[in-house]
Amino acid sequence: MSTPPLKHPHRRIWAIAGPAIVANSSAPLVGLVDTWVIGHLPAAKYLAAVSVGSLLFSYVYWACGFLRMSTTGLVAQAHGRGDEDQIARVLLRATLFAFLIGLIFILFSGPFRAAALNFLDPPADVLPLFEDYFDIRLWAIPAALLGLGINGFLIGTARAKLSLYLQLALNIANAVLSLLFVLGFDMGVRGVALGSLIAEWLAVGLGFLFISRTLGLRALALAIRESETYNPAKIKKLMSVNGFIFVRTLLLILAFALLTREAAALGEVALAAHHVLNTFMMLIALGLDGFAYASEALAGAAYGKDARHDFRAWVKYGMIWSGAIAVLYAAGFYFGGAPLIKALTNVESVRLAAISALPVITLLPLVGAWCYQFDGIYIGATAGRAMFGTIAVSVAVFIPSIGPLADAFGLVGLWMALMIFLGMRGLTQAIWYPRLERPLTPEDAP
Repeated sequence: MSTPPLKHPHRRIWAIAGPAIVANSSAPLVGLVDTWVIGHLPAAKYLAAVSVGSLLFSYVYWACGFLRMSTTGLVAQAHGRGDEDQIARVLLRATLFAFLIGLIFILFSGPFRAAALNFLDPPADVLPLFEDYFDIRLWAIPAALLGLGINGFLIGTARAKLSLYLQLALNIANAVLSLLFVLGFDMGVRGVALGSLIAEWLAVGLGFLFISRTLGLRALALAIRESETYNPAKIKKLMSVNGFIFVRTLLLILAFALLTREAAALGEVALAAHHVLNTFMMLIALGLDGFAYASEALAGAAYGKDARHDFRAWVKYGMIWSGAIAVLYAAGFYFGGAPLIKALTNVESVRLAAISALPVITLLPLVGAWCYQFDGIYIGATAGRAMFGTIAVSVAVFIPSIGPLADAFGLVGLWMALMIFLGMRGLTQAIWYPRLERPLTPEDAP
């Protein structure tokens, strides 16, 4: 007996990917607003303090991205089974865990601050301003981590539009409040931090409003009282998935940090050009992450209801769209890469260095599209161990390639090493993929 085809697969993919792309695109605009506001203060130290401070908290949120990923995967699987009680329990565990991590950051803010200063090593005149920023922004960490769990719920239940509204509300509030506090109340660096703090908590309030309108607060209240919510086996699974994704994210951060360090070793021109070229990576992520989100929700739901045929179908359609967008990116970089670089900097030496890497940049989306898409598939299947294993192999290949390629080709060699890293991630995930399907029941099974 043949399995019926999926209904409107392309429309359903775009219903998630489209809002996700718009939401992802709005975040860099807030950074531009903050840069513009602080950049008009009388000294460079203000912009340096915000740059260092925002980088620190970005790393914290990136490292804690497992809260969104694991929540998305577990919620998507429960959603596929139509188990709303389990969705409520997963969401409650995720939000409690997120809030606990946020409180730990606050309680241990002293060692956290010392480690951050040791790692980032800001100039002496920037230090007091950084302290002001840190003391305020610290209190936004619980809200930001709660937001990761809430977004995981919205994406996992395929409510991408609500996730978009939440992200837009956060970013617009952040930008407006920064303008108000810095230009209106002359609060300087503290104004930017306070704007971020208030915006994060406003987004949490809006997120719980969305939850009350969709899942229902009654479902969460029941989950709080149910002993199943605190089932050690379920909590162990959550911790296991979170742990593997967390270490995987740390390896990802390590890879990009090593690239920046090697670019700095090549000189200030190479470092500046490397910073410009990172814009292309940001553009790739904005688009490809949207289709990865669609796979998290749709393939994850199929995985949750043990539907191998549907799971394979969503993998196929996701790969088709990811590949198509990668081709568009490659064409855009080929024809528009040089004009974009020239628009981003007017320093001729930096322009020439960045443009020399364009052949590699053009190939990057074609090579890297598959690891983005596989990440979404693996998250939907909550295959945290496999995500860690595949990226560990990729990093083991990537690290030895950096030095020789940089020595032979300079900045271009660094980006060749990055292309190897992305390609290895996609290759190892493709090799592991049959094991991902193995637990699913074949469609011809009795």
